[in-house]
Amino acid sequence: MDKGAPIICLQFINDRFTLIIGWLILPTLLLIPRELPGQVAVEVGVAEAAVQPPETSPHKIPGFSISVDEKKLNLLDDFERYVRHQMWEKALTTIKDLSASQSSSALLPTQDGFLIDANQRIFRALTSLPPEGREAYRLFYDGKARKEFAELSEKHPLYSADAEKRATEIYYQYFLTSIGDEVADLLGNQAFERGDFLQAAEYWRSILEHHPDTSLPELDLNVKHALALIRGARTERAAAAIEVIAQQFPGQKVTLGGNALDPVPYLRSLLPQQNVSSVASSKSNDPKSVSQSFQLPESDSQPHWQLHFLDQSVEQALQNSQSDYYGRSKSYATYVPPIAVDQQHAYINYYGVCFGLDLKSGKLLWRNAKFKDLGNHLNNYSFHQSSHLNQYHIAVSGDYVLATLIPQKEMNRYRACFRLVAYQKKTGKEVWQTSVNNESYICEPLVVAEQIYTISHQQNSKQLNLSCLSLKTGKKEWGIPLGSVVAGSSTNGMEDMPSPVLKLNGESLLVLTNNGALFDISLSGRSINWVFRYPYPMNQTTSNYYYAAAKEEVQLHSRGQMYCDNNLLYFKEEGASEVYALDLAAKKVVWKRPIKAAAQLVGIDDQNVYLLSRELEALNRETSRLNWAVSLPIAAGGLSAVIDPQHAWIFTSRGVFEISKSNGDILDIYRGHDLSSLGGTIRLKQGLMLCISNQAVTAYPSTPAGKQKSKETPTSEP
Repeated sequence: MDKGAPIICLQFINDRFTLIIGWLILPTLLLIPRELPGQVAVEVGVAEAAVQPPETSPHKIPGFSISVDEKKLNLLDDFERYVRHQMWEKALTTIKDLSASQSSSALLPTQDGFLIDANQRIFRALTSLPPEGREAYRLFYDGKARKEFAELSEKHPLYSADAEKRATEIYYQYFLTSIGDEVADLLGNQAFERGDFLQAAEYWRSILEHHPDTSLPELDLNVKHALALIRGARTERAAAAIEVIAQQFPGQKVTLGGNALDPVPYLRSLLPQQNVSSVASSKSNDPKSVSQSFQLPESDSQPHWQLHFLDQSVEQALQNSQSDYYGRSKSYATYVPPIAVDQQHAYINYYGVCFGLDLKSGKLLWRNAKFKDLGNHLNNYSFHQSSHLNQYHIAVSGDYVLATLIPQKEMNRYRACFRLVAYQKKTGKEVWQTSVNNESYICEPLVVAEQIYTISHQQNSKQLNLSCLSLKTGKKEWGIPLGSVVAGSSTNGMEDMPSPVLKLNGESLLVLTNNGALFDISLSGRSINWVFRYPYPMNQTTSNYYYAAAKEEVQLHSRGQMYCDNNLLYFKEEGASEVYALDLAAKKVVWKRPIKAAAQLVGIDDQNVYLLSRELEALNRETSRLNWAVSLPIAAGGLSAVIDPQHAWIFTSRGVFEISKSNGDILDIYRGHDLSSLGGTIRLKQGLMLCISNQAVTAYPSTPAGKQKSKETPTSEP
């Protein structure tokens, strides 16, 4: 150490860091009698107990762009200012103008990072009035509200569409008056009868929360509210509502279907049995989460089958791409194709070459093109300009396999679009293909019953659109414009569009844009329930360097992901540096934590949230604190983990690692028989451990914990 060198010391005093900077010389340092520790580890909390709301209005946060009605927003600000100063006449005149005026946008921002339905936002402002404001409101509007409600039944049949429209207007304008509870109950009954159960629950909940002096039977309102939540597949909220009934109305009965009965046992009997344990049920549909512990195969066991899809000409083209200006930044060599699995088959989309495999034998059932033909396309710069590796997807449902891809005849076209194609699951015969000019489909399609939900955009537009298509024909049934992305620039100067993620949540559809916005869509209402906005910085610079090393998130092809459990949503966007826990029922952030941009959510369990990059990290679900982390030889995309009750399995470049969930220790390593690969995706299905790498698909036997491991004789390679 040079004489006079600055020594920076950190002291931990009363839970705060104090920075002490001194100019000390080496002899003075040597005279200190105290021993210096070789290493000091400090745990720094990164999640606040209560996340503070953003200072910037949600629609102005950098990232995804959503339009709002600025005129209504200004009126809303005026109303809240008048309320603070107890200027009731001006406040009530403003809220009247707000309710009566037509809106140019369906959404208005809240103070906690959300954008919600404009009527709901105004309703929230109205119901937040203090007691003095409520009294003034009733004094101003009670007589007029009674008159308009009386005219409702005189002018329109009670359950007609016109009556419901007028009743809705009365509800939002005069809810705090003496007839507000009656209007809400009427609308709740109408919504329940037409099958809009969640909307019905909201109407009845508004009475319970904001009309304490209602003349309607409180027990009946609670029962109807709980029943609507059950029908709307909100089982956790329904269970909580049933507990309220059990505590506040013990032994009381209601009349249902002409019979007087105790509502608590009846309502509990309607709860789906598989949802009694919410944690177990929420992860039952996750193909990477299993309820039984398994053990790795013996070190000398052979694969059940293996198929190589990396043709020699493709391999050479991928090597050539590393010296190509348009291709080197996309890290083709580490790309792992997406896979979809059902009970009998596996389906893979490799740069638009889709093929099906028999899980039992590994036999190639069909393919839509030859692997070797890819080599010619991968050597063409137009392909590198058009292809976005995060937009190749594949899904299976019923008799259909759905894939997003660039058709081979369009691969060398400038700025080619990604099409959504449906194939017969058994034969691979093309059933239909989206053919709208310049429309590109950029997310994994989600199938619900006979409908497909997907996200698309026009090739020259940044606006994302949610579309509902017919599964059998591919024809569009309805759609919703979501907003505009802030698209980054790739190394070749082309716009780099995000690939959103879709997840069904009861009767709602969650859309993670991977661009700074999370949507909740009402499928029955075909409308946006709410949007959560958060910062998403985008690099829009076009300064690219030929020899610049690809970022870790590019090399690992990290993707955005979300997991939902017990009304809590955990999500992290592609390229973002924060992971969130969001309470869907309360619409608030439980916690958020900084994380590396390359990390991808790969699973959750009762205690932890798991993120994978070149290390596997386990975050406490309640506090977000890091429980443990372990470095792994991760070298390719397809980031995934199989989570069983005791272990996490990761497919790396050195084989499959078995990690203890309690402390992150590496318990076992199975090298496998794809030794030259870079690792990739891992799945457990039908007694097989499927490992999909950058060059092959390999199936190994998997054995439940406690049973004797079997050794397979390898079958001939397909």
